[in-house]
Amino acid sequence: MLIEEIMLPEVITVNDFDLIEDVIVFLARRKVNGAPVVDLEQRPVGYFSSPLFFRQLIESAQKEIAITGNFMSAIREKIKEFSSQEVSEFMVTDFDYLEADEGLEEAIDLLLDTDLELVPVVREGKIVGVVNHNRILQYFIENGKK
Repeated sequence: MLIEEIMLPEVITVNDFDLIEDVIVFLARRKVNGAPVVDLEQRPVGYFSSPLFFRQLIESAQKEIAITGNFMSAIREKIKEFSSQEVSEFMVTDFDYLEADEGLEEAIDLLLDTDLELVPVVREGKIVGVVNHNRILQYFIENGKK
């Protein structure tokens, strides 16, 4: 079974020039914690993870406590600062993806080895779909009944 046969073709992506504020709202509306980051030609250039961004925000705010004297105030100041920055400033550029012609076993291995919520599926350098834990489980449930 090839990944392209079970991938989800509806891809949630963000552009590398999108502002953090817009990306956070976009992902929250779609109830996901991360998304591939693409350039204008839809080529993957990174992956944005809300949990990683959250960690960066909190760590940065912790460094500011000496200045503000208040942790919550430091968080508010940092989120104001970060909100107007591009997602490219916070994305991970070393990320995993699958080629569309790879097998299901490779997808399972990758999902076990990473903390990615959505794994981009690429064909000819462009994202054409995603695969996630639920899609693979759905495949086995549907095919186990046949």
